[in-house]
Amino acid sequence: MHAPFRLLFPRQLPTLTAGLSHQTYVHWPYPPDAVRPLLPSGLRPDEFGGRAWVSLVALVMRSVHPLGLVPLPRGTFAQTNLRTYVRTRDGRSGVWFLSLDAGHPLMRVGRAFGVPYHWAELSVRRSADGRTLAYDGRRRGGQRRIPAYGPPGYRLTVRVGTPVEAPSELDRWLTSRWSSFSRRAGMLWEARIEHPPWRLRTAEVLELRETLTAYAGLPAPGSPALVRTAEPIDGVRLGAARPAGRA
Repeated sequence: MHAPFRLLFPRQLPTLTAGLSHQTYVHWPYPPDAVRPLLPSGLRPDEFGGRAWVSLVALVMRSVHPLGLVPLPRGTFAQTNLRTYVRTRDGRSGVWFLSLDAGHPLMRVGRAFGVPYHWAELSVRRSADGRTLAYDGRRRGGQRRIPAYGPPGYRLTVRVGTPVEAPSELDRWLTSRWSSFSRRAGMLWEARIEHPPWRLRTAEVLELRETLTAYAGLPAPGSPALVRTAEPIDGVRLGAARPAGRA
């Protein structure tokens, strides 16, 4: 459920370190043929049970330090990503981000490295008893609107459940990802990530309205097959992107 912490980058300065909190994961199965056209040629959908998977992940980034050293101004902010799970031609697994919406405009620097960051107005609210998490997001400009769907954004409310004492095979498959891929200048790039173990909890969706999947080019997802939250963690480290073949 976690990478060997402090082993992936023994001699490499990470490009970003952070803590994560208020995390919610909404997972949908998709036909592989629905996901395949959204990927570069160097990647294919990774499958579980004969299905590709797409996840909406909402969270708060804390104590964000680019280059692992200098904190961002207002270094605590919300972020939402829509991602799918992929394999390279030689079988390495990882994550492909269909979109990343961040509540800090400087995170858009990631676009220079092929990462699809968007500046967005995001809010996260936790109930006083800690049992409910509510997320709202609206992307700010820079993207053609699709009249049938309205602006790109989402609203998600979940009820936090009990700790997942025995993660399922699907839990492990979704969370055991130590690389993210991006495309730049006709090349596929790989960035490694490491973090302490996830401490997952069950969760129930109370409200979910979103247009992020439509703007990514996906058909309507239907009801989520799996929903989880996670306890806060610190010590997340992202390595520098390295060439991983032609895209």
